[in-house]
Amino acid sequence: MSHTKFLIALLPIGLFLSSARADSMRPIFSLENQFPRWEQFEVGLSYQAIERENGFIQDDRQTYSAYVRYGILEDFAVKLEVPFVNRDLSFADSESGIGDLAVEFQLRAWEDIFGYPYFIPYVRATIPTGDEDKGLGTEDSVVEAGLAYGDNISDDFQWVLDFGYRVNPDFDNQLIIGNSYIYNVSNEFALLVEFLYEEEIEGDDESLVVMSGGFSYYWSPQLRMGAHIGGGITGSVDVWSQVSLDYSF
Repeated sequence: MSHTKFLIALLPIGLFLSSARADSMRPIFSLENQFPRWEQFEVGLSYQAIERENGFIQDDRQTYSAYVRYGILEDFAVKLEVPFVNRDLSFADSESGIGDLAVEFQLRAWEDIFGYPYFIPYVRATIPTGDEDKGLGTEDSVVEAGLAYGDNISDDFQWVLDFGYRVNPDFDNQLIIGNSYIYNVSNEFALLVEFLYEEEIEGDDESLVVMSGGFSYYWSPQLRMGAHIGGGITGSVDVWSQVSLDYSF
């Protein structure tokens, strides 16, 4: 068999392996151009810990979340997230329970033939299932709409800029900006540096700016894990950390 015929024979195998690769989001503060394919499911678990300090009040919150993301179309996905929240507040009893469910719609409106640059508008809304009196949720739905733009710096280095606007029912509305930098060490392993900006709301002394560093690793073409840790540059957050695991099928 000639080399040409051999390569042609391997082409369908290569396409199958490529299509089996998971396309889960690696950043935590912005949307990357990673979508489930049409009629593909992605399920995941995450643990997030945030330590805040407002004056003499220490507010520690741990959130255990389960989510499912589904490819309605090749470029259109819906995500449902269910959180369980544990809150430890100084000078008060700890509280725990279901938080506010969230539904998010993500649209890959445009991408270059090579995948970069791209534009992803999205809308996210919460369902007020958490107990507001215990600090586990809000009385009304919180809606956030945004647009993510990503591009290549080099073949192995990408960045994402994500602008969002959050409509809060009980506080001032907020401008949210996420900025992520992704360095692909290999096809399986990537390093990330990210920044989050949240405009101040009523009761805050200043806007929140968080810096986080982390990694993403594919254990298999379908199974991925991520770990991130960071802290506040300005605002009330002392520590921000998250560990996640997701699987596509």
